[in-house]
Amino acid sequence: MQLGRSDTDLLAILSSEIAKAGATRIGVAVSGGGDSMALLHLATALGERFRIEAITVDHGLREGSTAEAEFVQKVCSTLNVPHATARWTGWKGEGNLQKRAREARYSLISEWAKRRKLHVVLIGHTQDDVAETFLIRLAREAGVDGLAEMDARFERHGVTFLRPMLSASREDLRQFLKRHRRDWREDPSNENEMFERVRIRRAIETFEGLGISTESLARVSQNMRDAREVLEADARCLGKALVTQVQGDLLIEREGFLFAAKELRRRLLVKALRWVSNADYAPRRAPVEELDHAIQEGRNFSLAGCMITVTKTRIRIAREYNAVRDIVEHSPSWDRWIVDGPWEMGMQVRPLGEPALAGLENWRESELPRKSLMSSPSVWKKDVLIAAPLAEPSSSWEAGLKSPDFLASL
Repeated sequence: MQLGRSDTDLLAILSSEIAKAGATRIGVAVSGGGDSMALLHLATALGERFRIEAITVDHGLREGSTAEAEFVQKVCSTLNVPHATARWTGWKGEGNLQKRAREARYSLISEWAKRRKLHVVLIGHTQDDVAETFLIRLAREAGVDGLAEMDARFERHGVTFLRPMLSASREDLRQFLKRHRRDWREDPSNENEMFERVRIRRAIETFEGLGISTESLARVSQNMRDAREVLEADARCLGKALVTQVQGDLLIEREGFLFAAKELRRRLLVKALRWVSNADYAPRRAPVEELDHAIQEGRNFSLAGCMITVTKTRIRIAREYNAVRDIVEHSPSWDRWIVDGPWEMGMQVRPLGEPALAGLENWRESELPRKSLMSSPSVWKKDVLIAAPLAEPSSSWEAGLKSPDFLASL
């Protein structure tokens, strides 16, 4: 492939992002569309020092998806790029289809990347996607985080994903394909105005007459990203000043919390809730604001699988018993804990609960209150309590958190 100047620019962008990640074994998520096909060809032009593999996820939701996966397979064969097709069969007609499909896509790609021992997986999002996402979130009254440019690098299911083409336009990539007579397959749903993103795309074409272009929207999104980074830094400082960790609970000094700016309070609460609940996603803004009001008024609250207890001097965020009461594991890994001890066949880990807690003589000597201990891990063999490491410490059994300490996680 002979490279012109604009091709060299695109390759420089790609090489820079891959170099930052220190990757040599590279996966490419390829749907068959123009963006991902251009990314595939650019990746193969990087040179022999990189190992390139590709995957196509066939959601099976429309006619022609299988043919598109076969098209990608044939192109990869001509490029000597190993290719896999992952098929999703999990749609039962319930819930948000696009959300479920997106979650399944990342899950399937991650499983493949781990099997193939890949360092990163490339995704073909462009500057146009940045602009469209900005407007979609603007319509939903998103805050700074929602309006900020999507991350060029992120983790999902233990796999690193890169979006190296966020500074390139969709047209840049299609022109690249045209110059080198490379084919692609347009997804017919990209013309279906039933989909919000397609309607937004049409709106941007109208906005251009007002001087609002894809490039300008993307720059505003970048500005929001810069603002987010400053807010995140301030929230980390606030957390380090006010938060104390006790086992799996977090204690926040209430006076300092109430003195902080509202947005910093919100960010600290979100970080604390996600850490205690081990959740992948943050709770929505409205219920977090309700929690903030409750803290100001001195009221207890429940949110995101957490129990928030408020006193005059502090806020305690702990795991809520109702969120874990039905979790039973036949292994030492339970909720956000790892239980270590003389494990035997037939043992299981489940929440301690109140009846079992009441039967322990020395639980009041624990550094945790009753409600926190109820949701702590305990080891059982049939109906016999073997150990409750947090409520009644012993030399034989311990419970440790899977995640880093809260302050380290900041």
